[in-house]
Amino acid sequence: MAGRRFRYWTIGLTGAGALLVGTAVALVLSTGPAPGGSAATVTACEVTGGLAQVGYAVTNRDGVEHGYRVLVTVVTGSTPLGWGQSQVNRVAPGQTATARVPVTVKGTVTHPTCTVHAEVNDGRSGHHGA
Repeated sequence: MAGRRFRYWTIGLTGAGALLVGTAVALVLSTGPAPGGSAATVTACEVTGGLAQVGYAVTNRDGVEHGYRVLVTVVTGSTPLGWGQSQVNRVAPGQTATARVPVTVKGTVTHPTCTVHAEVNDGRSGHHGA
């Protein structure tokens, strides 16, 4: 009789463990960034002398609020001229945040192209007090 109880107990614990793991996976998938969860676009690309002013917009297509780290690059053809990084925080689902980033450019600037790439960055950014 003790062997039978042990067998039932083992089966019960295995089932409970599988349920717990399944719930954890579902929770992570429902609260993490969705694939293709944002869209970043260039709104301005103005290069004067050795400085580019790059405007961008990033739209949160996910179901939860996110912050985004945005990589900005300026190129001529395939030659990189400069890059910068920007951060936008607390972008609500379905909302769009905009910003401008100064980028120092080096080299021969002929027909420059600006690009932006956003990735989810939900950590704290900026200056923080003690």
